[in-house]
Parts: sequence; structure tokens; C-alpha cells
Amino acid sequence: MKKYFIQTFGCAMNQADSEKINMIFLQSGFIKVTNWKQANVVIFNTCSVRQKWEDRVFGLSEEIFRYNTENNTDILIWITGCMVRKTWINKQYLEDNLTRDKNKSKKINLLNNKEGIFNYDDKLFPRMWDKLDFTLRIEETKYLPLMLTHILWEAIGNDSKFDDYLKSKQLRETPSQANVIIQTWCDNYCTFCIVPYTRWWELSRTHKEILEECVDAVKNWAKEITLIGQNVNSYWKQFVDKKLWNSEKSTWNKLEWKSPFRELLDDINSIEWLDRIRFTSSNPHDMTQDILDSHMELKNNCNYLHFALQSGSDKMLKRMNRKHSYSDFRKQVEYLRSKDPLFSISTDIIVWYSWETEEMFQETVQAFKECDFDFCFTARYSVRKGTLADRMYPDDVSNEEKARRWHILNDLLLKSIQKRNKLMIWREEEILISWEKDEQFHWRTRNFKEVFFNKLEGNKIWDIVTVKILSLDEFVLVWEQV
Repeated sequence: MKKYFIQTFGCAMNQADSEKINMIFLQSGFIKVTNWKQANVVIFNTCSVRQKWEDRVFGLSEEIFRYNTENNTDILIWITGCMVRKTWINKQYLEDNLTRDKNKSKKINLLNNKEGIFNYDDKLFPRMWDKLDFTLRIEETKYLPLMLTHILWEAIGNDSKFDDYLKSKQLRETPSQANVIIQTWCDNYCTFCIVPYTRWWELSRTHKEILEECVDAVKNWAKEITLIGQNVNSYWKQFVDKKLWNSEKSTWNKLEWKSPFRELLDDINSIEWLDRIRFTSSNPHDMTQDILDSHMELKNNCNYLHFALQSGSDKMLKRMNRKHSYSDFRKQVEYLRSKDPLFSISTDIIVWYSWETEEMFQETVQAFKECDFDFCFTARYSVRKGTLADRMYPDDVSNEEKARRWHILNDLLLKSIQKRNKLMIWREEEILISWEKDEQFHWRTRNFKEVFFNKLEGNKIWDIVTVKILSLDEFVLVWEQV
């Protein structure tokens, strides 16, 4: 049987996409392996947010290409995810194919039909585009069996099973958890971000489809559901009448209507046997009062929220084309913490964006001190080709200055993590055991604090156990089972 290896970079959305890819490969008769040297096909599900992840993909691809040359092997290299703007197949697989009219090849973004997979002229990957066997937009995963059939010259699966990306089933490697995609792509056009150009415009699934998938996941042992999207709290945009929204925009905070995302949360919360709900990722400017209140009002909605600040400077936020101010963000943090002092907040920060002055940076430093983040993904800015920033703003902060600012924020974050974690000492918390490694069980509290403890006889994955927090081990909490 043929074998495949997959490596995923980036966010929870990419993890969920990889679960869809896993399902298609397994249903097509492949075996998953953990070492790429054993595979017939290697898949990189990519992220374009950080340069180092793109460099890692190129480095690994070059390594596989060299391995093939030196060992006379033929491991196929496939790239998907956010680095890919169009689907194409390497030119070598079109040669001597008399059934293919090469004049039909054309530059595309999304395919009109399956003929489009036979493009081979995309120079998106100038470092090694001629060494890749094929690329595939994640939304066009339904064409994967067809592409493999053409390349391998044998029947691979049945692409008619996978006609709709958002409806494709996922292989849940951790049955106790389910990542459910509710919305994909993005149309916010932050100046630093490539996602709207690689993922296309925002699209949401129907309430009914999402709820049915959640019910099915719980029937198959899931106790925790994470709702996934680029902007999950803007799920309602597609369904709210724009005229109504414009007329009511100034009064929506008064709960005169309930947002569709809150309605979705309400219905998922009512699923019997479900224990906890999470969602990621959220935008501050799309946050409504009823979504904030869902954390306190719905018994299964966990007291944790990840939403991106990006900068503490309003001038910098405007340059980034973010649609919130720091004041907007801080008010939401303060509201959640006023309801629950243990409520965990994580965020994303870029502090070395083009033209950021020391004064702007210090505003971000102040934001760190005021918000007491439980975690932060802090990135050293690098230009993403094809973004608005690539055309409008120079990358004018030196690497040395980027490193200095990163270390300042990282030191503040570590202090904040310790301060927040100390609030948990002597508390008893329920955790859902989700995986096992090195004779220890792992997962997190409801407010997303990391947990690991020695295996005890009688415990198993999927169990919900009560643990008592004893102390801090630097930045991780030490527990004992009650």
C-alpha cells in the first residue's frame, strides 16, 4: 500500500485542514507514516504568517529533492495551505499525454473545473517551483485523488466523494476533541496579511451543517469542540441583512438582537454529553456583547479567548488596517476579567512593523502591562510578498532592533504568565485527558492552562479528572490528581 507523510505549520485552521487531508488519503487506500523517508507522498500544509515557516517548508522540500536524487527514489512533494495561490501540476506529468490539450492551460485562482489542475506555469515558488510535483489550494482538495491518479498512473480513490471542501469529513486523531470549521477565508485585508489573497473572501457554513457535525462528533466520543475560522465571531456577516446592520450598528451592544454566532454557540451548548466549547480565532472589531457574555452564560463555553491586538498603538493599528483601537481591545479584556478574574486571554502582536517608532513600541509595552496576557504569539515582522504592506510600506526596522523589542516583550510576557498562573495555586480544576506522552497524560484546564501529570492506574484518554494545583514549575503548573 502507498504511504503518505504530512507536516502542518501554523494555526488551528491548518490543523483542521490536515484532518480533512488525512481522511481523503486514508479513504483512498494510503497509510500514514511518521517519517517522510518512508512515504510515497509528502504533504506540507503551509502557513505564510511567518518567514521562518516558509523557509522551513522550502528547506524540507529541498532536502527531499536531494534525497530523491541521491537514492534514486521518487517521493512526491506536495505543498498546500496558505503559501499556495493556485493549483497546478508539474510540467513533467503532462508530457506525452495525448489526451491533454495544453492550450487549455491558463492562469487561475480558483478552478472552474478539473481541467485546471493541468496548469504548470505558476512561478509563485521561484526558489523551487520546478522541483515540486504539485501544489493544491486547500479549498480544492477534492481534486487530490484525480491529481494523484494522473501522476501515479493508477486509480486513486474517487474525487466525487469530496465535492465540497467545507463538507469534507475530518479524521479526528484525538477522538475526545473535535475541530469544527465554521467559517474560512478572510476579507479584512490587514496590510501585513497574505490570507485574503491565498484563502479568498470570507465564507461561512450554514448553522444546520455545523450543528449536525458537532452532534456527530459528540456521538463519536468528542467531549470538547473547538470552532475554527479565520474570524469566527464574524460568522454572522454572511447572514445579517446589511441594511438592518447599518441602521442598528449604534445599538447592537444593547442585545436588541442576538448574533448568529451566539445562536450557534447556544445550540452547540445544548448538545448532551458535550463538556466544553472553545473557538478561535476572533477579531476585536467583530466582537459583540452577547458573544462575550456567552463565556459566562453557557455552561460549556470555556473561560478562555484568543483575539489579536497586534499593537498597542492606535497609529500603528490604523497603518495595519486593523478596525479596532487599543481602547476597544482593553475594554473587552477588562469586561471579561471583571466577570471572572481567572479568565485567560491570549493574543498576537507585531511590534516591528514598518515605521514603528520607539514611542509606538512603548504603547505596546504599556498594553502588555495593563492586559496581563496569559499568552502571546509575538512575531518579528517580515514582508509577505503580495500584501498591501509589500507595495506600500518598507521593512525599515533592523534585525537587531527587532530582536531587542522581541526580548523586551517576551520578558514581560513571562512575568505575566507567572503572575496569572499563581492565581491558580491550590485550586481544584477539571481537565480532559487528550493525549499521552512519556508516561504522562496531557491537556489543559477550562481556562487553557497547560497540564501534564504522571499516569495513574485506571486513568485513560477521554477521562475528565479533577486535579489540584500545587505550585509553579517556572511557567507550567504542577498538579496532583484528587
